[in-house]
Amino acid sequence: MSSSKQHVILVTGANKGIGFEAIKKLLEEPSSSSNNLILLGSRDLKRGQDALLQLGSPSNVHVLQLDTSSEESIARATNEIKQKYGGQLDVLINNAAIASWNDTAETARDIFATNYYGIKIVNKYLFPLIRENGRVVNVSSGVGAWALHDMTDEIQKKYKSETLTEEEIDGLVKDFISAIATKTIDKIMPNTKLLGLCYSGSKTALTALTRVEARQWSGAKNVLVVSVCPGYCSTDLNNHGPGSRPPALGADSILYVVNTPKADLENGEFYQDGKKLPQSSACTMDLSTHKQHAEDKA
Repeated sequence: MSSSKQHVILVTGANKGIGFEAIKKLLEEPSSSSNNLILLGSRDLKRGQDALLQLGSPSNVHVLQLDTSSEESIARATNEIKQKYGGQLDVLINNAAIASWNDTAETARDIFATNYYGIKIVNKYLFPLIRENGRVVNVSSGVGAWALHDMTDEIQKKYKSETLTEEEIDGLVKDFISAIATKTIDKIMPNTKLLGLCYSGSKTALTALTRVEARQWSGAKNVLVVSVCPGYCSTDLNNHGPGSRPPALGADSILYVVNTPKADLENGEFYQDGKKLPQSSACTMDLSTHKQHAEDKA
């Protein structure tokens, strides 16, 4: 059970990779054991418990089984937070994600179920638990900005609209998944050279969702909602791709928006390494080496 003075932080997808590194860094903060109660979200309970052992089983870290692609699991985790941890959160870090180089109908459905719809449902269930002046951090990716840059002008205009709604994003996502399934993605992203379109498209939607959620929630409890790119980090998600940076740096990028005073951040914006990023930008990466790496790992 948490005390009213404890800072309660949930990190999803935290049994490995960037999420795990984020919890390690939270534990290194001064007075962490007395001030922070950290929930280590993991789809698989055993892997979460193994991660806890790797951390040294600190008394203020608890494993929370949470599969963000399953509403049943999300509801169960929400009830566990209410029953065991005081029913309150100060910071929610939506880090859980999946990726694939394959762009098939099944892959599209699976990726969007976790990376977009899953986060939307998690936030719906957990926002009522966020305390006054809390924070919601949606871990997105710069590839989402690259994907938006390669979409048609009409779709870009919709995604960038200041009056965009969740229902409109859902419609754009539905059209994207349909285009993947019918192999007509060129009508949405003509001449794109990007790899893993399902993953990048899911992050386009998530960054846009963040802006909508920020408008919806900031007035209710003065909650800050932002999205973050952790950078291209060496994790299982990308098969430890060439040129990737340590996941600890990705954790730093996330924790910047957790620890920085609210006055120095803008609600609904997209950050990496302490700097605000545009919603849409051209790809700056040499994709040839990544294509070869993907083929080698296939």
